[in-house]
Amino acid sequence: MPSRSEELMLTGYYLSRFGIVDPPQRLKTNWKQVYFMFYDSLNSGRTVLEFEHSLKNARDTFDGYFENGRVGWLNSDKSGPLELTGNNLIIYENNQDLEEIEVWEKIAKYSNLEESLEVRNQLISEDNLNSDSSVYTEGKQKVYISKKRERNAKLRKKAIEIHGSSCMVCDFNFGEKYGSLGDGFIEVHHVKPISEYRKEKPTNPELDLVVLCANCHRMVHRKKDYVLSVDELMRVVQKAGYQS
Repeated sequence: MPSRSEELMLTGYYLSRFGIVDPPQRLKTNWKQVYFMFYDSLNSGRTVLEFEHSLKNARDTFDGYFENGRVGWLNSDKSGPLELTGNNLIIYENNQDLEEIEVWEKIAKYSNLEESLEVRNQLISEDNLNSDSSVYTEGKQKVYISKKRERNAKLRKKAIEIHGSSCMVCDFNFGEKYGSLGDGFIEVHHVKPISEYRKEKPTNPELDLVVLCANCHRMVHRKKDYVLSVDELMRVVQKAGYQS
């Protein structure tokens, strides 16, 4: 898991200090949506759920220093808030005399107020299929070893703009089947398994991402140790005589 950046911790500070029980009024939404607002800019390769957990922990780091209806992290004997050190202490000291608007202006560039919970839930579904992780058991403790590539809701949106919203294998279109409820809905799949990359490289939404319906997306991942290509699954579909 990557370490929490200074930008992420500053965002956590803002949410802690100005989120009195509920998120800061400026954001006009719930906590789940708030966490996802900052996902694109600050995720550092985390999945959606990992990022939400990290940003919540960042907020909890400062909660004990403000009267916001939350307890936050406590010290070892539970007698007070966990002591701030390093960058966290610097963030606290440098911002405690600033007004809400002044702190917000520092982190506003990391937010995307237009991201929807629908996109969030879709990314979680795709994370579950596209993740390249292994789990090993050491005694009773599970140790997760995972490589993650760039995760960005904007890349997903760009892939759909390029490839459209019809499945590239079976041509199924949710909008045609379900009307307005399904308009624009499609899943996005990484063409090349993450484990095959020798080094990190930016994701090209035209070449590295494809769009698949839910059924075909699960079928390319059907084999435990092998991910089918779009062409391979198309041949399977054609051999089976399926017609959309």
